[in-house]
Amino acid sequence: MTKRNKATMLIVDGLLTLLAVLGMIFLLGGLEWQLKVIGYACIGLFGLGTPIFMTFGKLKLAKSCFALAVFTFVVLAVFFILNFFGLFESFSDLEYLKKLILDSGAWGVIVCVLIQLLQVVVLPAPGWVFYIAVTAIYGPVWAFVICYLSTILGSIIAFYIGKRLGKPAVEWCIGKEDTEKYLGFLLKKGKVPFVLMELLPFFPDDILCMVAGLTGMSYRFFITTIVLIRPIYIAFVCFLGTGNLIPFSGWGIPVWVTIFGIIITVCALYFKHQDKVDCWLKNALFNKTK
Repeated sequence: MTKRNKATMLIVDGLLTLLAVLGMIFLLGGLEWQLKVIGYACIGLFGLGTPIFMTFGKLKLAKSCFALAVFTFVVLAVFFILNFFGLFESFSDLEYLKKLILDSGAWGVIVCVLIQLLQVVVLPAPGWVFYIAVTAIYGPVWAFVICYLSTILGSIIAFYIGKRLGKPAVEWCIGKEDTEKYLGFLLKKGKVPFVLMELLPFFPDDILCMVAGLTGMSYRFFITTIVLIRPIYIAFVCFLGTGNLIPFSGWGIPVWVTIFGIIITVCALYFKHQDKVDCWLKNALFNKTK
């Protein structure tokens, strides 16, 4: 690394640290004290870690601290946006989401995209709530397009966080326990279970995208999988989740029971015969995908 690059890194690190501290003081003063402690600890650890490790010639550690300092600043900015709109308290409220989008007027689509990106990358909120809210406003076709494109973009960002910022950033986002659990599963089972877990509705798709970045999975394989697999679940929710095509009462009840019965059966059969299914799918589909 050249002296110019080192100087640029230190200047940017200093500015981000200063802005993060000012943001904590003036914009995020209403946060719980526990969150404040975490915020200031991260700012100090990563902001000061960059120049300290740079001084002692530990460039790899300095770069890691700088990347985490940038990530800290982004997370604090997201906190501010969420607090400003009140999304922490109401993000899982379907009516609140609909009102927020409708009140945005001509900016409604942009608001939809931003909320969906936050939901995929940061917020521990169920995606189907957002899909249904957008469907109720724009109809199933446009809702599918909006949700599909924003989910793909958010998934790629989540994968990039895992790939570029590493395990500490992922643990920060989703917790150490979930990171260890899903990382161990993906490292042991490989690509095929990842594809199937992205398809089936009972697994944390967004968490898996971030954890997948910690594995040796390539961008090409990940993006191909997400582009082809994620729209299936999104289309299912957008076109069927409102109850317009298949009602949640009357004749629709046995239909829904059958649908979920099939899904549960497929999951059970897969985990029972996982090795055989994985081997067959690898031979059939993934030999040429790396």
